[in-house]
Amino acid sequence: MKRVIAILLLTALCFTALAQDYVVVDGGEVVLTFGGDCILASDRGESGEPDSFEQTVLQKGADWPFSGIKDVFLQDDITLINLECVLHSSEEGFKKRQHNFRGDPAYAMMLRDASVEVVNVANNHFVDYGSPGRQSTYQALAAAGVAYAGYENLYIREVDGFLIGFGGIRETIWLGNKKIMDTDIAELKAQGCDLIVYSLHFGTEYQEKHNELQTEMARRAIDLGADIVVGTHPHVVQGIEKYQGGLILYSLGNLVFGGNRSLTVFDGLLVRVRVPFFSGGVRGDMEVELIPVATTGAIPANDFRPVLLEGERKKEVLGLIQNDTDFPLSEPIVVERLVSK
Repeated sequence: MKRVIAILLLTALCFTALAQDYVVVDGGEVVLTFGGDCILASDRGESGEPDSFEQTVLQKGADWPFSGIKDVFLQDDITLINLECVLHSSEEGFKKRQHNFRGDPAYAMMLRDASVEVVNVANNHFVDYGSPGRQSTYQALAAAGVAYAGYENLYIREVDGFLIGFGGIRETIWLGNKKIMDTDIAELKAQGCDLIVYSLHFGTEYQEKHNELQTEMARRAIDLGADIVVGTHPHVVQGIEKYQGGLILYSLGNLVFGGNRSLTVFDGLLVRVRVPFFSGGVRGDMEVELIPVATTGAIPANDFRPVLLEGERKKEVLGLIQNDTDFPLSEPIVVERLVSK
């Protein structure tokens, strides 16, 4: 697959060639928010059902799915989610699978309007409609001004003079060719990224604790030069690890989840990370805030609108994360950088 690198300057909503000779400002902070699996579509054949994602959007408006969490996304520099569907207007490229998720290309505007700046596409449903589905998704996202990374697409965004790089890979792809991750991160480093966020779509669905392979992949990404690893795929929240000055988020669970009208798990997680920088682009200690969410505000029904949790439900989700984390969770969680990084 041809590797693609894109840069989006905050002053222009367009993709450009790699910029040269960035001037790094003397001190500053970059704020990022990470969210989990988003399926902006019903399973194939269900879009006409009265309680489907598509019919709900028609009834309640395109701003409905992200309206309960949009305020969180508006308070950062960059929001990243995992887009686990294609945005494609036809059945072209259809490959029968257990589940096929195809949303309207216009749904890309939902992401833009919700202040989602970047999506990860390295997941097992981005292939549901072959090359036509992938290309249509790229076009829809670009038209909406939403960047994408993963499957050897690299993306770099400039924030106040700092370069933030994004890439990602699926577990099955990594098992087949481990050099892809190495090359992704090496290229982001070569382009002068001050912070690298790498998405990993890995693990076992509905397992509340991460496994050895997830640990191996995530630590490998940090060892190669990533600062933050964002994990998705298990559809439940998992733990956090501080490793060699980097942050590993093993699984953020589901977020806007149109693919299943009968959910059995409702716990999700947003993560806010504040990254200070000093002279020369040297980053300081990261501060991490965990923001538990429910994937629906109408439990046990799925209304496709995640909401922030408070009180006992918030404590329950934090408890699940603590059960898979080997250090006491605090507010905020501080990830101390290594002097060598």
